[in-house]
Amino acid sequence: MTTDLVTYYGQTDLINQLVDNYGAHLEKLDRETKLLLRVTLSTYIVMQQEYTPTEYPVSTALEDALCELVIPDSIPEDLHDVCSVLNGLTTLEAETLLEALQHQIRWGNARQVVS
Repeated sequence: MTTDLVTYYGQTDLINQLVDNYGAHLEKLDRETKLLLRVTLSTYIVMQQEYTPTEYPVSTALEDALCELVIPDSIPEDLHDVCSVLNGLTTLEAETLLEALQHQIRWGNARQVVS
């Protein structure tokens, strides 16, 4: 088993595609994008209680979660691309990514440097 910060938590074909595009530790995504992705995935998980991934895709969660928080034109393009890759994401996969993102934001390559 690999110990990459994404695949360590749960490896699926969809997550592998995300890793192929953005690195084993999602290192091609900056801290802000990872924070916004975390908000998006949390919204997606909540909405999956009422809808299916087809009825409520990650891209809709992105719009719903972030259009009130940030100016829609300032959402990083990478985040739109990530949401496209995650089309059909299961709740389990979303939880897996949330765990990996939390680890990266707190301890890994996306932690905030404090002097």
